[in-house]
Amino acid sequence: MDKFNFLLTAPAGDSAQVQQGADTQGGQAFRLPESSILYYDAYIDGQLYQTGELHWFVEGNLYRLYITIPYPFVGPFIFESRGLIDAYGIAPTIYWTQRGTKSPRFSRFDRDEKGAGKMYFSEKPDFSPEIIPGTQDRFSLLFQLASLLNGDNKIDEEGAIRSLPVVDYSTLEMWQFKSYGETVSDDIPTLGRSVNRHYALMQRESDPYKRQVDIWLARDLEWLPGRMRSMEANGRVIELVFKQKAPISTSIH
Repeated sequence: MDKFNFLLTAPAGDSAQVQQGADTQGGQAFRLPESSILYYDAYIDGQLYQTGELHWFVEGNLYRLYITIPYPFVGPFIFESRGLIDAYGIAPTIYWTQRGTKSPRFSRFDRDEKGAGKMYFSEKPDFSPEIIPGTQDRFSLLFQLASLLNGDNKIDEEGAIRSLPVVDYSTLEMWQFKSYGETVSDDIPTLGRSVNRHYALMQRESDPYKRQVDIWLARDLEWLPGRMRSMEANGRVIELVFKQKAPISTSIH
C-alpha cells in the first residue's frame, strides 16, 4: 500500500463527543496531497497586494504546513501547523500564528495514542479543553478536506454538512461547513472552467461577529485550495486566489 494512502478508522469512545467525531470521519478513505509549494495572489478588500505562499511538506507519517500572507502596513501574517498522520488523517501537534511584528501565539495538541487529549494555549494558560480524534487547526482542516476528497470524491454532495472540531490560537469549537457539491465553474479564475468544490463555514448563532470563511477546492490541485476568502469580524475581506504550483522535495525540518 502506498505510504500516503490510508483508511480512516474510528477507535471506540465512551463520550457522545468522541462518537460524533467517529460518525463524521471514521472509516473514510484518505489520500494525502503530494508535497508542493502553492503561490496565491493576495487581495485585501478587493485590492491586489503581494503573493502569498503555502508550503506543504509530507514525509512518512509527518507533515508540515507553512503559510505566509502579505498584509499592508502590518507585515505578513504567518501560520504554521506541524504534526502526524494518524488513523483519522491529519493530526496537528503544534499550531502557531504571528501577525506582523507581534509575538507568536501557540496552540499545542497533547494527544494520546488514540488521537484524543488536551489543548494548551499560550494566550490562555489556564484553558485546557479536551480534544477528540480528528481535531484540526484553522489551516490543517483544508488539507484534511483535500485528503478526504482524494480518497473519495463522492463525499459531501450538495447540501451536506461536515462538522470538524477546529482550534485557533485561543479557541476550540465545532465548525460546520456547508458543501455546495462538485461543480464545473470559473470560480477559480486562473484555472479557467474547472471542477471544484465550494465549502462555506456556517454562521454560528452564538456569535454573529466571527469571521465568515469560504473555500474552493480544485480537483486539478489534488483538491487543495484554489481560492480562499475570509471576511473578518471588522468587515475586512482577505482573499487568496491560486496563481502557481511548484513541486518540492525538501525534507521536513
